[in-house]
Amino acid sequence: MKIDLHMHSNFSACANPDNSWEKLLTLAEDNGLEKISITDHNTCIVHVINKFKDTRNLFKGKIVPGMECDVVEDGLTFELLAYNFDVMKIFNWAYETYGTLEIRQTKIKNKLVKITQNAGFEIDDTVVFNGKVDYAHKYVLENMQKFEKNKEFFIKYNIETLSDFYRLSTTEKSFPLYMDMNEFWPSVKEVVDAIHNANGVVVLAHPYNYKANVDPNKLLEICQKYKVDGIEVFHPSCNDKQSEYLLNFAKKHNLIITGGSDYHGKPENNVMGLLENQNENEITL
Repeated sequence: MKIDLHMHSNFSACANPDNSWEKLLTLAEDNGLEKISITDHNTCIVHVINKFKDTRNLFKGKIVPGMECDVVEDGLTFELLAYNFDVMKIFNWAYETYGTLEIRQTKIKNKLVKITQNAGFEIDDTVVFNGKVDYAHKYVLENMQKFEKNKEFFIKYNIETLSDFYRLSTTEKSFPLYMDMNEFWPSVKEVVDAIHNANGVVVLAHPYNYKANVDPNKLLEICQKYKVDGIEVFHPSCNDKQSEYLLNFAKKHNLIITGGSDYHGKPENNVMGLLENQNENEITL
């Protein structure tokens, strides 16, 4: 069975704007996937749509309800994946907890722009920001890159991609543009309790995707403390050795094992579907 339990439609701010849920389902069908989960950030609206609309003409396989939840613990931002929950219950909870994409991204952008200016960096904040389609960290990064005087900053912190910038600014407290996201994201306990109360399971997303300043073992310890149910063992950010370590850890602690491409509608970055057939035999979700 060819599967992918981690992918994003354009209901995620970080995904390609033209990556609609219809396009995502069609692509999954064209790629021969048989089991998928669309795990948009902080909303499961795609699964609400799927609940009330027949999508079999787009994708004939099994669609697992899913969502990727941004969380913060001790000033460290990371992600948890939720699966197999009561869709309407979690849709309402997510709306109350995270708010709308537009409001959330606009607030993050405004705060990050202020932090950037207070730190003495140049930024073109005259560019119009549309929270429905624009990504706050992308806006700040691109409008800082316009100024030559900021170039040394990007070199010093080895910032080459949007992911580099986002991870540093939400995980590394010594980073000049660090922003504690507890104003925007719930705690690990809050997310775990909400998903468990909706009969779902919670999985730590891509433990090796948070850059060198975050120890994956610290994330595993946090997740064990709050009774997270599993680990995303197979992900493009993991090499074979790292996946093997996570796999053994999950088996030792009787945790659910998942995997996915983290597809964002950007085929130049990754492709849909797990890359190795043997991985699919290890999935326990």
